[in-house]
Amino acid sequence: MADLYTHAAVAVLARLGRPRPTWVPTFVAGTCLPDLARVPQMVFTRLRWDFPAIPEPLCYVWAPMHLPVGIVLMSYLSALFFPEAVRRRAFGELLVGGLLHLLVDLTQTHFGMGYLLFFPFSEWDYELGWIGSEDTVRVVPFLVPITALAAWWRWRKRPGAAP
Repeated sequence: MADLYTHAAVAVLARLGRPRPTWVPTFVAGTCLPDLARVPQMVFTRLRWDFPAIPEPLCYVWAPMHLPVGIVLMSYLSALFFPEAVRRRAFGELLVGGLLHLLVDLTQTHFGMGYLLFFPFSEWDYELGWIGSEDTVRVVPFLVPITALAAWWRWRKRPGAAP
């Protein structure tokens, strides 16, 4: 859960740096999509403990949703829920948010494989290894209040904002 807060906070901070922050909720949703796609994997893995007849591939078929190919697919499918007039913009916001998610994740180091950035065309894996994969637990207590303060400050300085 800390990882999801980290991605959302980084997305808000990235968007606050723009002259006119727009589409913030959609952009933040894009940064959360890759981790939300892991929910079915967790559910099927847990169910498989009690019901071994569940095919094992059903637990792992969701993994590509956390890679660029899956981020593009999820962004496209999610954009279909928006009104037709804004679907392109929604797709772009979701996609860039998802790619920001991947960029933040690339800073981590994992036991085992890194990220298969060119899946399904290559099995080459990559990660920067600057922080451990669980270090977000230590970062969240600082990052979330800083993000909230930055958002409040930005809103306060907005023309037409209530005093």
